[in-house]
Amino acid sequence: MKNSEVQTLFVCGCCKRSLPASAFYINKKTGLPGNYCKECRKTVSRNHRKNEKRSLAYDRESNYPVITSTEDPMLRRELILHALETVAASIERKRRKVRESAFEYEPDAESRSGSAFESGSELKSELQLQSKSGPKPELELAD
Repeated sequence: MKNSEVQTLFVCGCCKRSLPASAFYINKKTGLPGNYCKECRKTVSRNHRKNEKRSLAYDRESNYPVITSTEDPMLRRELILHALETVAASIERKRRKVRESAFEYEPDAESRSGSAFESGSELKSELQLQSKSGPKPELELAD
């Protein structure tokens, strides 16, 4: 008798064709073929990626107002001033943190190592740059 291999046919959920198991991607966890054949899976994946990119680029709404797209000059001015205040507050918090860490962990001459020494040197270089450049001028916007 001949050894005849019985080929199991599976039906694609997309194109409804009966195909052998080799025409399907095999799920690594279950060891079973997927619902769509390889051709249909590729087509569906390409279309999904194409549509997803399009929807992400154009349909996404911003959670905050965009300064450059604001037409009203008064609103734009308020947004710019708010952004400047936010940035200035962030810079001040960072400088305060550097100053506090420099004073808390004042290294001895013998044991200079780690981030405390680095932050102290960063603070010194920052203070030197400020003293050379002088006070920063205030930003004034014309009405």
